[in-house]
Amino acid sequence: METGGDIYRAGSFRRNGSSSIWRNSGDDAFSRSSRDGEDDEEALRWAALEKLPTYDRIRRGILSGVAGGVAEVDIRKLGFVERESLLDRLVRTAEEDNEKFLLRLKERVDR
Repeated sequence: METGGDIYRAGSFRRNGSSSIWRNSGDDAFSRSSRDGEDDEEALRWAALEKLPTYDRIRRGILSGVAGGVAEVDIRKLGFVERESLLDRLVRTAEEDNEKFLLRLKERVDR
């Protein structure tokens, strides 16, 4: 198992990927074609996960590794080190997001 990745839930890809079309500028028009293949592959993985029965879908996720590779994993079969590093990354991300939100809220109130 790779320990340097993140696990994403099946529903998050469609929500996050849909608005990226509007955020992309025309500067990277030529590099987009290589990413489209990767995006298509990831979309197929998410579609396959979404078709699983509910309990199987809850227990599976996509783990992205340090080298950029992705793999479908069963969350129950992650080792202690992988679980601990995953939880640390998730908590750290949540703390950073909360800090950003509170700073923006403070700036807005100060205006």
